[in-house]
Amino acid sequence: MKRLVFWVFASFLLFSLGFTKPAFAAASTMYTWTPSNLYKTATGTAYSAQINSGTAVTVYSKSGSRYKVSTGGKTGYIQAYNLTGKLTKKPVYLSSNLYTTSSHTKYTNVVAVNKTVYVKESANGMYHVHVIGTNQNGWIYQSHFIKPSTKYTWTPSRLYTSATGTSYKKTVNSGQSVLTFNESNGRYQVKAGNSTGYIIAYNLTGTLTKKTVYVLSNLYTTSSHTKYTNVVAVNKTVYIKESANGMSHVHVIGTNRNGWIYNSHFTKPSTKSSSGTTSTTPPSSGTTSTTPPNSGTTSDTTSSSGATSDTTLDTTESSSTSSSTASDSASGTSTATLKGLDVSHYQSLTQTNFNNLKSEGYSFVIIKASEGTTYIDPQFYTYYKYARNAGLSVHAYHMIGNSTTTAAQHMAEAEHFYDVLSQTKEKTGYTFTGYAFEDVENTSSNGMTTTWWENYAPSCVGYFLNEMLGLGQTKVGIYASYWYWTTYLDNNTGTWPSNTKIWLAHYNTTLGTNANIWQYTSTGTIDGISGYVDLDISYDSDF
Repeated sequence: MKRLVFWVFASFLLFSLGFTKPAFAAASTMYTWTPSNLYKTATGTAYSAQINSGTAVTVYSKSGSRYKVSTGGKTGYIQAYNLTGKLTKKPVYLSSNLYTTSSHTKYTNVVAVNKTVYVKESANGMYHVHVIGTNQNGWIYQSHFIKPSTKYTWTPSRLYTSATGTSYKKTVNSGQSVLTFNESNGRYQVKAGNSTGYIIAYNLTGTLTKKTVYVLSNLYTTSSHTKYTNVVAVNKTVYIKESANGMSHVHVIGTNRNGWIYNSHFTKPSTKSSSGTTSTTPPSSGTTSTTPPNSGTTSDTTSSSGATSDTTLDTTESSSTSSSTASDSASGTSTATLKGLDVSHYQSLTQTNFNNLKSEGYSFVIIKASEGTTYIDPQFYTYYKYARNAGLSVHAYHMIGNSTTTAAQHMAEAEHFYDVLSQTKEKTGYTFTGYAFEDVENTSSNGMTTTWWENYAPSCVGYFLNEMLGLGQTKVGIYASYWYWTTYLDNNTGTWPSNTKIWLAHYNTTLGTNANIWQYTSTGTIDGISGYVDLDISYDSDF
């Protein structure tokens, strides 16, 4: 009997071990994505506690739509929708719509900047999130979780409502800092002040510098400086975006203009006197007439056809000085000076003539090179070579051929002059190393009027000189008569390059003002040269 009882008990035990499940299956860890009720049963509504979002729970089994879990010593059931096997905590860097689905067609709330969320899953470039500390769930663009970088508006920029559309909320001023998040279709998603939107990437830059333009400047379309669209006035401020080829890419503040300006135009000029000479005392005598007298001198000019003719130049001067010497400074005191002359094709000169000039103590010569936009003096290259062969300091001048008031024509003349000078190496074997002067005076073909002189002369000279500087001719100057200089140009040179040399014609016993070079006669004579020549003296060792 005992043996029978034992076998019955043993058979029951084996049956139980083989077919009865344990109380719990193998456990795993999940996380509450949202605040979750810990229900008492798998189907009922009664719950024993509310578990905070982001809490780790041990999961044992699933029953219907709920998982059986334990957490904090409590056991119960949590909705499967509220649990996730992987949970990431992220800050939102951009004010974000909270969409109901990943198709982002409808949203229920807006999530503020710097709110933190739990991310459950991703789809269609969006994250499924719960906003911590709220009861809000939904979908947010993944790009809104990228930490923004600061950029600056280089130009006034439209704040578009989308990455591709044309509608915009407002215009953001140049020089404003914005937070940028991601780039799409050539636009950055940004936060500008309290507004969000999209700005064209071209209008934004990571670094921005504000500078002052100290020289009247062409605004070139590219850094290759071959074509310009506008001229930037002196003392204008610009924002610089980038640099290349010795130029800066700028936006002119307060305008809609962008372009390239030479870097050298941002160098603040040193203070100089109106003349650049060492003499500061005004003369006690000399011609100081405020209106041009009726008699004058003659100089070579080019007619509209390109032929040269003698034309009355400067009605202020009388050719009372015909010798090759003159008083040496504006004050009439004795100072160290250099002897020179200026010539054109009107003089018939040979290599011997230039050699004799050097042996007779002449230091420099200024040769006519060009006029207008097409004319080239036929003797320029020949005389340039002769003068360099003789060891003289050689410079050139260009006769102004127009009296327009806009920049383009004056710049075109400068480009022609520069082109002529740039060919001296090819034509003569010598690179041009001297000063390039603009001869500003009335001729029979350039149409200058009193109105032009009174209102436009200083700025037009600035257009020419600054274009020369921009092209690479750093040594520049201006030639004018004493009367026109003192009446219209002196003290109006603010738009000119800071190192502009002044060459004045005044046929008098003293110069009467400060200048670097004084042309003191047009009726000078030199042995071996037939006819009259213009004679000059310089107070400047550069000549």
